[in-house]
Amino acid sequence: MYLIKLIIIKAATIVYFLNSALAFDETCINSNNFPFCLYKDSEISFKILRYEEGEDKEEVGWHKVKFNKLKNGYEVITNGYVEVPYLLLLEYVFQYSAKSLWIDNNLQSYEGKVDDDGDEYTISINKINNELKITDKDGETKIVNSAFPSVHWHPHELKAKTIINLLTGDVVDISVSRIDNNTWYFDGEIKYFISFDESGKWTGLKFKPDEDSIMEYICDNCN
Repeated sequence: MYLIKLIIIKAATIVYFLNSALAFDETCINSNNFPFCLYKDSEISFKILRYEEGEDKEEVGWHKVKFNKLKNGYEVITNGYVEVPYLLLLEYVFQYSAKSLWIDNNLQSYEGKVDDDGDEYTISINKINNELKITDKDGETKIVNSAFPSVHWHPHELKAKTIINLLTGDVVDISVSRIDNNTWYFDGEIKYFISFDESGKWTGLKFKPDEDSIMEYICDNCN
């Protein structure tokens, strides 16, 4: 009897732990005042660090998201810049800017401009009826029924089974697992760790752009 009770307690603890991963401020997130009730300054910014295991972290860029309230829904403006030195005098530069429109937690349109060290392209997404029309970095178009864009600032990203990689336009299946109280791991063709605070505000991101280095986003205005 004691063993059965112990198993039930452990199972209940696991279920609670997993469910609490999404126990954010859903009253705010599902309201007409989202994301402004979550991001009080109507914006969030990050510094971007790069390092290898055991080495010092170097600041190499920044990432900023600005929310603008509209009569119907809200607009999101995203900008980012990364500059990484390599091969002595050369530098790798990555820049991006994007504008998206959201209504009732659903993406309506997105246009992102990317400059990948001189390789310039545009990613676009448009909602048509209940489907998303996506144009990827190669200019190829695909239509999907259900996928969530990798915006990171929206906590519903944790509920996604399929992600739209906003840097390429690729649509990939992923699985999400909880690492600790505030960190989750996305596994699939794209892999990253993402952090949210107790209310559901995005606070951090970490991924490996190559085999050796790590890129980490540290929130500047989360306090």
